Amino acid sequence: MEQQVSLYRDLEELVIVFYNKNILPHVNVPHLHSQYEFYYNIKGGTGLFADKKFYECTGHDLFLIPKTCVHKVLVPKDTYYERCIINMDSRLVDAINVTPSLNRPLLWLEGLGEPETRKVNLNAEQHERFLKMVEAYNALKENELLQYAKLLEILAFLGEQFPIGKECKGETRQAVSIPEQALTIIEEDFKTIRISDISEKLYVNSSYLSTLFKEEYGITLEQYLIIRKIAEAKKYLYMGVPVNKACELSGFNDYSNFIRTFKKFEGCSPSNLRGLNAPL
Repeated sequence: MEQQVSLYRDLEELVIVFYNKNILPHVNVPHLHSQYEFYYNIKGGTGLFADKKFYECTGHDLFLIPKTCVHKVLVPKDTYYERCIINMDSRLVDAINVTPSLNRPLLWLEGLGEPETRKVNLNAEQHERFLKMVEAYNALKENELLQYAKLLEILAFLGEQFPIGKECKGETRQAVSIPEQALTIIEEDFKTIRISDISEKLYVNSSYLSTLFKEEYGITLEQYLIIRKIAEAKKYLYMGVPVNKACELSGFNDYSNFIRTFKKFEGCSPSNLRGLNAPL
């Protein structure tokens, strides 16, 4: 029998606070989490696909990404990339919200109405304050109580940035380069579109398009199409949709191929997927 696995490759943590400085861009693919995500683009990121929208992304932009929202960050080739990511499990959010004498202090995470990607830009003072708190949190791993206190301080800061009622919608932008335009087209119809359809829409040769895409994002266009479908399938699986229905809704026409492809990319079969805590 296959062992059930979690997509978080180290530990199943209720909160992940990650800060990565000055790295060359990694291969970023469309992915999702069962957790809330705060994505802070310090430098390097130029765009964010989320909610099937293309958001403007500049230095010091802080995004609040809803649970199970398929998203992807755009980082130009050979650009140094610095980011901070915080993921929070709903169980921890719920536990803080029901703390006696507190009036649901994390209600702002859901906002009002349908959850959507939200964005603010931090000024220099906010930037320094936020990173100092993040670094202090990661330095307190040997003292759980102090680390938890620092987490509450970080959440209080984030709550100041995303209060209920504040307009925090990110500005969408048009795709500029051919690879960006290909991503936009894929988001519109990734379930059925073919590479030849994309090249036809962009008036370029399929081979040339594939070369540009691989140079820009580090994976082939064919791989990206498959991974985008898998990310969609994972979203439905997390929502409790049966495997055969998730296969259909994500654009895989052949059930056997879906099982085989999913296992190849994820290391487990769709029925054994039990966690979405980390990206693909």
